[in-house]
Amino acid sequence: MSITAVGFVPAAPLLVPQVAGGSAQLDDELRDACREVARRLVAVTDDAITVVAPVASEATWSPDATWGFEGFGVPRRPADDRPRLPWPLGIGDWLLDDVAWTGTRHHLGVFGDGTASPASSAGSAGGLLVVGDGTARRTEKAPGHLDERAEGLDATIAAAIRSGDVAGLGSLDASLATELLCAGAPVWRWLMTVVAGRSVVEAELLSDTAPYGVGYFAGWWQLSG
Repeated sequence: MSITAVGFVPAAPLLVPQVAGGSAQLDDELRDACREVARRLVAVTDDAITVVAPVASEATWSPDATWGFEGFGVPRRPADDRPRLPWPLGIGDWLLDDVAWTGTRHHLGVFGDGTASPASSAGSAGGLLVVGDGTARRTEKAPGHLDERAEGLDATIAAAIRSGDVAGLGSLDASLATELLCAGAPVWRWLMTVVAGRSVVEAELLSDTAPYGVGYFAGWWQLSG
């Protein structure tokens, strides 16, 4: 079994309508793009899907761990007492549930240095749902406040996803990405090592936006056999 496709979505809690609350409709375009990414991944995957997202520290998760956004003040309905994933992984897990994926799924966290935990069989997974944000310094009201370099780095990220440029996406300047609070950079660095030697035969950028000063991308890659 080999990786057949990669879907890119942001680690944005606002994708979940219950978390977004009364402003949910403002992000419908991004939400629909992410759902389309998940649908495509499900459509071409016969085996397992691995959700990959940035995490702050080493951890392992129970095989039955699931999404939950209680940390954002939103209890899960109906109630579910299974262990919770860190919210960036939970975003990907929620999307898979939202598009009715019932197959095998794995969860993998990536540290700031681009290494992953736990040791994973993701390299042989059928599909990858890669969760990660661009810069968080696009406007004065962004989490990191305005840095004029952020727009340029996000444009580089968008171009790499749009063109299927594996090396370009995985080789972002690490120091600059850290300064601009680009949480997705380590995940994309990890991805580059996992798909090394493979070519992207189909690439599409479905969404490129920064409504809250954070770069959000939804994209799709089909890989060579």
